[in-house]
Amino acid sequence: MKRLLYLITIFGMISCSDDFLEEEMVATLTQERYNTPEGIEELVNGAYEGLRFHFNYEWSYVLTNYGVDTFTNGGGTNHVMWNTYSGELDPLDGANLAPLWDNMYAQINLHNIGITRIPEVLADNPELRDTRLGELYFLRGFDYLKLVTQFGGVPISTEPITSDRADFPRAPKEDVFNLIVEDLTKAVDLLPEEESQEGRITKSAARHYLAKTYLTRASELNADITQPNDLENAAKFAMEVISGSNHQLANNFNDLFQYTSVNGPNETNSEIILAAQFDDNQSLLGRYGNQTHLYFLSVYRFFPGMTRNLEDGREFQRLKPTDFGLNVFNRTIDSRFYKSFQTSYIAKNTNSVPTWSAENAPSPDLVGELKFNVGDTAAIYVVNEMGDRRFTPDYKDELAPLVLARYAVNSSGELTTDWDISTYPSLSKYLDPFRTNFNDAKGTRDGILARLGETYLIAAEAYGRMENYGEAVSLLNQLRARAAYQEGEDRGFVYYLTEEEVPYGETSSTAEEMTITEEIFTPGTTAAQQEIYPTGVNSKPDMFVHFILNERARELLGEFHRWVDLARTKTLIQRDQAFNPDAAPNIREKFLLRPIPQSYIDALEQNGKPLSAEEKEAVQNPGY
Repeated sequence: MKRLLYLITIFGMISCSDDFLEEEMVATLTQERYNTPEGIEELVNGAYEGLRFHFNYEWSYVLTNYGVDTFTNGGGTNHVMWNTYSGELDPLDGANLAPLWDNMYAQINLHNIGITRIPEVLADNPELRDTRLGELYFLRGFDYLKLVTQFGGVPISTEPITSDRADFPRAPKEDVFNLIVEDLTKAVDLLPEEESQEGRITKSAARHYLAKTYLTRASELNADITQPNDLENAAKFAMEVISGSNHQLANNFNDLFQYTSVNGPNETNSEIILAAQFDDNQSLLGRYGNQTHLYFLSVYRFFPGMTRNLEDGREFQRLKPTDFGLNVFNRTIDSRFYKSFQTSYIAKNTNSVPTWSAENAPSPDLVGELKFNVGDTAAIYVVNEMGDRRFTPDYKDELAPLVLARYAVNSSGELTTDWDISTYPSLSKYLDPFRTNFNDAKGTRDGILARLGETYLIAAEAYGRMENYGEAVSLLNQLRARAAYQEGEDRGFVYYLTEEEVPYGETSSTAEEMTITEEIFTPGTTAAQQEIYPTGVNSKPDMFVHFILNERARELLGEFHRWVDLARTKTLIQRDQAFNPDAAPNIREKFLLRPIPQSYIDALEQNGKPLSAEEKEAVQNPGY
């Protein structure tokens, strides 16, 4: 970034099936074009394109799911320093920091152009004028929220930049939060209640993010700028979405992530408040498409009967769940675990499939026959507990599929594991079987940015922080009731094999067992002792925050919120040291903020002169 002029390019405008983004590709739009209604439509459509950035490439997980308590790095070696917090994590990073910074400011300038022009250009159509202004105010607030939660104070620009500019200093984070609140409040006032087209921003999206902004400012990292009514406002705006909109929780957690067709039921579910729009039309996918389907998958293609395929995905093996990420669920009663992870694979061929022997065959007539055929279960992951010694070589040999147990017993009788850095249960939320082929990186499914499940958690956290624990528990129980197994719901072969304390074939509801009381975050109670908390969490207010973080892990696992959640609550160090052994040795205070990109600092001038080394150090976040 040699200068701080952000030349505005409409990023593709070629990006999804929705009519408002189905535009002929335009490289750049002239300033004169923005003085016409058609140019404004093109500008706003291009601004929506910015939402897709957050799902386009590896920065999607690097800045959100690396270096946290729920995931660590898998076998993929790209960007590992963001998980281990090693010395290579520095301001010179050009793969993640600079793209985020540059993209956000390019988008912000686009929003500023539109906000400046729309009142005059659309003066004859007040309804459309207000909607388009509301969309741009929302998007500018959204982008600044992304920046301030990663970097702290950042430069503020609310006017179009039309010439080279090198005097673009960082503003205090207090000013940034004030602007975000102002923009999102305007968006709430201007936007319609319901979307005119799928993917359009509504009042509910603005209220959700306004609630999230107030909660973030009220969190520990921002205690120095917290305002007296932040928690009340967080609860207020979240409850307006929960109780006063047309959004409802999906009936079943699976309804959100079972991707049965492009633009199908899961993408139009009423729980979704805002999603970046993608499609299977290759000419509309741009350079990347939605690539999040790549990053959570472990290697399966070498299993007997398996080969890489569309349904099971292309395995980039970037993110491996930590033990905490698996253990935070009560897997016998909380359906979100088995609905979030892939624990079985269906055979695609008969290559290397073993045969039954006289020693392990279930019946003599099967000796010499293949253990399984195409369409049968080829491999399963067993997420068991350390004391489980069932999975001996002989026991596993008596089962048809390949069994990969977290805790197994080897031929010497020693407790071991069948997992490794490339072999582990994969988060299945982003599987995409509608790509053109099994090696295609361009994903087609929409990227969920906000959904009602998180709104419940925002409201619950705000109430709990105000010590209104009764209201917080009520909201949490509504969410947990949806997470329970429903009456008559089959839990699958792997569940019944793994969860040995549950009778095989059990299909009764677990809603009652999922119900909690304040005891679960009250120190010294039996319920609290059964929940996983880091060592040293002793007070009820602190325990409540950690319980919320646990519940956010269960509900939102892998949904690109985690690093910000741990940083804003200042629990990143404590929870990484407790739950992420790869991050634990190096994690420290400076990593609660990201380094400011060196490309920005090197381009800065003061009074027409480049900054000195000391001045550059003063601009950078502490410790980098």
